[in-house]
Amino acid sequence: MNRYDLVLLGFILEEDSTGYDIISKVKGGGLERWAMISPSSIYNRLNLLEKHRCIERKTVKKEKHPRAKVYSITDKGREVVNREVIRHLTGFNDDPRTLGYAFLFGLENKRNIIRILKEHEIKLREEVARLDKMIDEEPKPTLYPGGPFLNCMSRDHILVELKYLQAAVQILQDPQKSEMLDGYFYINFGNRDWQKATDSSHPV
Repeated sequence: MNRYDLVLLGFILEEDSTGYDIISKVKGGGLERWAMISPSSIYNRLNLLEKHRCIERKTVKKEKHPRAKVYSITDKGREVVNREVIRHLTGFNDDPRTLGYAFLFGLENKRNIIRILKEHEIKLREEVARLDKMIDEEPKPTLYPGGPFLNCMSRDHILVELKYLQAAVQILQDPQKSEMLDGYFYINFGNRDWQKATDSSHPV
């Protein structure tokens, strides 16, 4: 199961929904960005979920949609939601940026990546500002003392990303440190002699 399915099942568990209802919620909640779900893929995933008996479909008459297909969740679908929510909460999914930084040495043009990272920094700051505005505008109190839980968590994740992006830029801008990035994971240590000694102590 992918994250699309959890989003779709979660919405349908909340209330019986048409494909149009779900697309509206995805767009309205910004899930295209933070859940990486594309409205164009929703109907395909709904068909697969129905095929696997996680949801069932019935045709009902609704305003503006005389013969709308409405999806409801099945017992199997409820079990899947329960399992997937636990998996997402407790699973260890490392940030994919870790791999990018691990192989930073593979970039041929350091100046270009510095430019790209700085441009990304601007976008991240804009997103933090957007989230801060949403947090400030949320009626208080909320369930979480710091404000709306999901928005606060998203902002804090971005702030951590900003911290390490700036650190990477500083390393790349430092000629001596940048020179030491000549192998996988060297950004983690920065001492090639130590790394080579470690590698030689574990012969294949």
